[in-house]
Amino acid sequence: MLMEELFSRGIMTMGPSRNNAGAQVGIFNSSVVSKLPALRAKAMEKFYWLVAQWSYENHVPASRLNPAYIDTGCSKFSMNENNSWICAVAPDGSETPQITFDPFSEQWIYVLLRGSYGILRSRGGWWGEKIVFSGLMTMIGIDTDWRMTWTKTGNDRFMFTNEERLENGSWVFIDDWRFRRIGSEPDPMPFDSQGR
Repeated sequence: MLMEELFSRGIMTMGPSRNNAGAQVGIFNSSVVSKLPALRAKAMEKFYWLVAQWSYENHVPASRLNPAYIDTGCSKFSMNENNSWICAVAPDGSETPQITFDPFSEQWIYVLLRGSYGILRSRGGWWGEKIVFSGLMTMIGIDTDWRMTWTKTGNDRFMFTNEERLENGSWVFIDDWRFRRIGSEPDPMPFDSQGR
């Protein structure tokens, strides 16, 4: 049970209500939660390199209904004012929170809020220069079990690969996105299928 878990971990304790000092209610244990902003700030440093403007290529394989194709464009990412979210920046300058670290669960969270909707989690976090997010996603009206693997291949390059889980439990490739920091030197060699 959620409440038992929160109290057993010491995250919550009994204390006076903010609205009625005479009432005892569940409150966050300040000795626990006071440490969380520093944990998040330290973790967010792992994604600071993403704050920039990037050109991208989206590689989509052929299916029985479409030929293979490559789409190109630009993306921009920013850090919000309290350094708790990496945001996708729209052409009009508006920011949409997209990546954060939850210090309660010690998981990375990836959120899509426009056109595609979902909250993907990375329970394992960074492993070298890779991080894998997974979870349920509504991608342009289609519900799917999604996996997104990010690979940082240098200060000026990264990619992510999207996959969906089939009914038999296997993962199938959807597409990949290959990014290069705008203003960086062109790559001497293109990405291979592993993002190297």
